[in-house]
Amino acid sequence: MENQNTKDPLAPDYFKKGSLILFLGVFVGFLADYLFNLTLSNTLSSHEYGDYKVAYAFAALASVLILLGGDRVAPRILSAPLSRGDNRCVWEFLRFYLLIAAGLSLAVIICTAIGGYLHLSSTDLEDHHPLLMMSFVLPLIAVGALLSRVLQSAKLLALSNLPWRIALPLLKIVLIGAIWALFAKVELWQVIASGATAVCVIIGWQWYKLRQLDLVTIQRAPETSGGQHWLKLSVPMMLAMLITLGLNQIDLFMLELLAQEHDVGHFAAAATTAHMLPVAQVTVAGLFLPLIAPAMEQGEHTARTLFWRGQKLITLVIVTLTLFLIVAGQWLLSFFGEDFLQAQQALIYLISGYAVWALAAFSSTWLQYSHRGTYVVVIGCLTLSIDALCNLWLIPRYSINGAAIATLIAMSLAALMTWAAYYWHQVQTRLQSHRPST
Repeated sequence: MENQNTKDPLAPDYFKKGSLILFLGVFVGFLADYLFNLTLSNTLSSHEYGDYKVAYAFAALASVLILLGGDRVAPRILSAPLSRGDNRCVWEFLRFYLLIAAGLSLAVIICTAIGGYLHLSSTDLEDHHPLLMMSFVLPLIAVGALLSRVLQSAKLLALSNLPWRIALPLLKIVLIGAIWALFAKVELWQVIASGATAVCVIIGWQWYKLRQLDLVTIQRAPETSGGQHWLKLSVPMMLAMLITLGLNQIDLFMLELLAQEHDVGHFAAAATTAHMLPVAQVTVAGLFLPLIAPAMEQGEHTARTLFWRGQKLITLVIVTLTLFLIVAGQWLLSFFGEDFLQAQQALIYLISGYAVWALAAFSSTWLQYSHRGTYVVVIGCLTLSIDALCNLWLIPRYSINGAAIATLIAMSLAALMTWAAYYWHQVQTRLQSHRPST
């Protein structure tokens, strides 16, 4: 296999290319996804659009669950051997997690169908919520997530990131436009089917690139299989991701229970606007994920240098975007309509909360790659509990501002706990490295 990667985990050329990918992934990708949502809102009724968003959120949550963190742990496992030109473990890794995803996908489909039947007392597919239809797309999402992470592990960030951030929403827009031109009306099942088709196109293209670049060979290599060791690494990452998704949704759910119905929409507009910060943080962190394992192999000094390089870049990007969102917040909310300007103060609180957490999130990722995923899960559970309690107290008093303040409090405490855990881990690592061997 021809090595596609540089041996130096801190190589400057890699970061030069990564800067362009960062811009395209955050800004162009955000614009493409926004255009897709505008397309949906103009072709579906408001009720159907809401059903689609619920089904999409369900797919995001379930896709994390069925992979058991396989996509999250891929750079940790694959980046080091791929940097040495060894691709033997890639097929073993894909085979292991795809079999798990297939079994869990079937379980989710069955449970969703049973739940829909019991709720609606009907076996007519047309009467079921789109959750059932969306559940059949889960295996495709799992395959796409794994292939993308293999490319990321090989430091091919453009091939792994941009197809999903930019090409996927644009493909869905084209397919929905074609359906509208042919039938003059777009049904919800057609939107889901067009999304599945677009996912298949990207999966096929990424698989072709993996084979072309000799990053995967369909041949068993049992000696490279990690099995239980992989799961010990990936399951805590999966739990941490599920908790993160829960934090993103709990405010909306509790507003639905405790506030006026229109408040949910106002808060969603503010959250959507502020969501640019976590998207930017994840994109920047993605530049460094395939470098962490090789850097750790080279020693504490190289790993520490890489961490601070990532932390400085994340800080620069997050601070810049935070200032922009604070200044432009009212203007951005105005695109949703004048009524949504009521969420301006909530937007400020959300921006502050997301910014504080984004500054700490790289430390959380580092703990997971350092076999300290349990710390991240415990911190996430505490954060989720704090957010829920603050929502119960603040929403009845301050409505959407209360929900946003609850997010700010929870995210700030999560950041403090994460920084403390990272510092404690570093202290323990240094003590162990200086401990005399017996």
